Amino acid sequence: MERIMKQGKRGKPRGLRELAGMILFLGLFLYPVHAGSAPDSACLTMGVGRDFYEGRGSRTFLHGSTGTWEALTRLDSNLEAEPWLATAWESREGGRVWVFLLRDGVRFHDGTPFTAHEAALSVQRILDNPRFDPGGNLREVVSVTPRGRSELVFQLDRPVPGFPKRVAYYSSPMIKPDCFDGKGNLTSFIATGPFKLNKVLPGREVRLDAFNGYWGTRPFYKKVIFKTIPDARTRVAALKAGAIDVVADVGGILPEQVPDLQSDPGIRVDQVEVATTHVLLFNCGAPPFDREGARRWLAGALDRKTVVNLFAQGGGVVASSPYTRLGRNKALGPIQPARAPMPDFPGEKEVILILHGGTLERWPYLSIAQVVVDLLRQAGLSARIEIREPGSFQASIKSRQYHLAIQPYTLMTGDPDFFYSYFIAGKAARSLGWVHPEADRLILAARYEMDAIKRASLYARLETLMADHLPLLPLFHDKPYYAFQNRVADFTMDHMFRPGLIRARPAGEEGQKENL
Repeated sequence: MERIMKQGKRGKPRGLRELAGMILFLGLFLYPVHAGSAPDSACLTMGVGRDFYEGRGSRTFLHGSTGTWEALTRLDSNLEAEPWLATAWESREGGRVWVFLLRDGVRFHDGTPFTAHEAALSVQRILDNPRFDPGGNLREVVSVTPRGRSELVFQLDRPVPGFPKRVAYYSSPMIKPDCFDGKGNLTSFIATGPFKLNKVLPGREVRLDAFNGYWGTRPFYKKVIFKTIPDARTRVAALKAGAIDVVADVGGILPEQVPDLQSDPGIRVDQVEVATTHVLLFNCGAPPFDREGARRWLAGALDRKTVVNLFAQGGGVVASSPYTRLGRNKALGPIQPARAPMPDFPGEKEVILILHGGTLERWPYLSIAQVVVDLLRQAGLSARIEIREPGSFQASIKSRQYHLAIQPYTLMTGDPDFFYSYFIAGKAARSLGWVHPEADRLILAARYEMDAIKRASLYARLETLMADHLPLLPLFHDKPYYAFQNRVADFTMDHMFRPGLIRARPAGEEGQKENL
């Protein structure tokens, strides 16, 4: 269902959303935060702007920020692969075979051992169900087989550079095979992370217990609760009132809320740059933005520096690239469109800019969209904003039933191919309708180029094409704020916006508890 929301002062939605926020705020106090659990000092309660329950038909059941599941590798702060459940890896046969050595002593939440056999079946689940691999990270995998208890062998049909990055995080979640059926759906949830599932209340909260059999450093908190609080003001009010301990997620705190939080002596505010970039998408397959001149005019007319400074207010950096600047060894060619002549728009129909309703209390999309719509109206176009429910928004992007859209994009593998395969290639999962044979040739060549210098050169040429033709416009790289009560110590959020649930501890407790 689509809906168009009324706008009040400062472009904020009003009406039913505000009423729902107030009801939820009251519910935080009427419903005991730690009901039936350990004392407050043993439980960490976090407020997030979305539901971390991803569903039985998802790859992982719960969001990765919950610390319940782990993967073969993860990305360090430079977006390079580092060990997780795999401790080492090597390529053979010129990059067509990759062998991963798995960590010893890892157990699932039910106490059973995690071995290469379970790892192979977890990966095979993704291979058998392409919906779990929309970016095509495992497209070249011919087979994945266990070798003994500790070696996992991938056979590829072509050499793939940086394959350990391709299997990072969401690309290789390790879930006990007993938990999924023949269609890949999760009938239960047992993984290997430092926290295990206690209970899910969909749309409300996810309750977790610390896993005493965890292979790594044990967390201080015995329990963690993620409360779903979609309204930004309600999240902050709950934090200030002490109903929750932490607000931490990408878009969890709006920039304009920061001064108020910083003035509160009981709350600490911090910030980190993450691998998320916010982009304006053009539907390049339909008028008026099938014309390069129309795209170049709008991109040049939109003063991104002023818009980002005004609305992101320190929570973002103007983007000069379509994907994050965090990774090393990437060509980050600038996309800085100059002002271009306003084209004629004879007989154009109404231009619709769509927004995901779940993003409006996390980022200043509505304010940015209003600026864009004003520019279109000044050009004589009829233009409006439509706020769509999550399912409708995603379906519209996939089928290109829009003219313009604003959304976030996270480079989950640290590899530029993840971006180009998702948006730009001719058969991209979320094609923008831009068809360019030279871009397709460069994407394919870069995907399999094993020489790092040559690969960087290919991506530099791709970004030149992007800057010339502008199938999308990067807006800003995200630098989200997060905040926590002083009763919590050593709390952090990383570049993939995961909360530091291992290091976090009640204020006053010293050291870390090492697993025996």
